[in-house]
Amino acid sequence: MKKAIHVILIVVLLGVFGYSAYLLGDYYLAKYRSDKCTAQASQHVHVVEKPNLDGPDLQPEDETEPEPEGLEVDFDALWKINKDIVAWIYCPNTPINYPVVQSEDNDYYLRRLLDGSWNIGGTLFLDYRCASDFSGANSIIYGHHMKSGAMFGSLVRYRNQSYYNEHPVMYLATPAGQYRVELFAGCTIEAMDGIYEPEPNADQVERLMRRSTFAPNDGTATEGPILTLSTCAYDFENARYVVLGRLVPIE
Repeated sequence: MKKAIHVILIVVLLGVFGYSAYLLGDYYLAKYRSDKCTAQASQHVHVVEKPNLDGPDLQPEDETEPEPEGLEVDFDALWKINKDIVAWIYCPNTPINYPVVQSEDNDYYLRRLLDGSWNIGGTLFLDYRCASDFSGANSIIYGHHMKSGAMFGSLVRYRNQSYYNEHPVMYLATPAGQYRVELFAGCTIEAMDGIYEPEPNADQVERLMRRSTFAPNDGTATEGPILTLSTCAYDFENARYVVLGRLVPIE
């Protein structure tokens, strides 16, 4: 009897181990395919660095990338990969360096890569209700909270003031123009919050500013169109973490 129980336990443990190994392998395979797809698109995007006015011989105090002047994006080449690409978003020294797509709904790219293949990581996508040229009052981009930090997995780090101090600005390139995204608020909200409207009212924005997990820099833009970046949070059921920034055109 004891021997039979022992054998059953071994079989159960082997089954659990095998299933866990399968899930882990499937996760890393999905990440590999997602990274490969992004890398292919990244070949058509280049960071334009600001000129070094202090001379070429001076070395930076750290190894982080300097604040760029903007992005050079070959949208014609990107459209050959996927015609739904509407922008490229980049945050220096973070994992955020991705194409942004837009579909006829908010479901298609939730679990699909640029090539249309199924993938748990999905693709960053602009809300289908928003203007594709980001000319609306509030442009909303969604991305998964990946444990690896990919997609929008790093957004929740804006819960710390120190992280914001290191990364207060993102960059958004569109076929129509480029923007500095000056971040001014970040907080945990419910999935049905009013900020998920293409035209939120001023009270909704001010409410999130009061609840922000970081205080913006004094020079952060206070007027202009908003970019809302959204990802899942796990503070409560259907929680989301959003980071809001002002779109400031780069001349």
